[in-house]
Amino acid sequence: MRTLSVLTAACLALSLGACNEAPPPAGASEPPAPSAANERNPLDLRRTTLLVRDLEASLALYRDALGMTVSYDQMITSRDGSSQSRLVLLKANDERIGMLGLWQLADAGEAPPPNVPETGFATGEIVLLFNTQELDTVFPAAAAVPGVRVMSEPSYREYPGDGMTFQVMVSMLRDPDGHIVELNRMIHPPLQWD
Repeated sequence: MRTLSVLTAACLALSLGACNEAPPPAGASEPPAPSAANERNPLDLRRTTLLVRDLEASLALYRDALGMTVSYDQMITSRDGSSQSRLVLLKANDERIGMLGLWQLADAGEAPPPNVPETGFATGEIVLLFNTQELDTVFPAAAAVPGVRVMSEPSYREYPGDGMTFQVMVSMLRDPDGHIVELNRMIHPPLQWD
């Protein structure tokens, strides 16, 4: 099983601004921390699920252009049997974690297109960050998918951290439902897989 190195994970967190989070308010309980630096946190983020209007349009981006693999594709019937929805789970490079769910509810096709900023960000949005060494081919393929909007073409950025500068090529897209997709290529330090 391949996992991101600690250095790469730190860089990805930096690119999302996670290192600038405010401390918890006074009196708030904090989750238990690992007792030693080399212990693993007991929490895994297994999947993020996006509610989509047109599942096939979303698959054109995430499966076809980005190369994610479908690991689950099922119709789900509501408890009362009155409606069905479809859930597709996609994986990148791990069998259990970091998966992406695409869920089209029964009436999702009737929903209007999202009203989202063309190039900026709004509070409450999420950013899906994908790291690839093949940005030169992945970005144009993703940008060509119908309904995808380019927010920014690949450009060089530097992020400070831990006594070094992370050098990254960064690009931003909006998927057909308005979700932000960041496609990155690490320049330095290079990606290291265990």
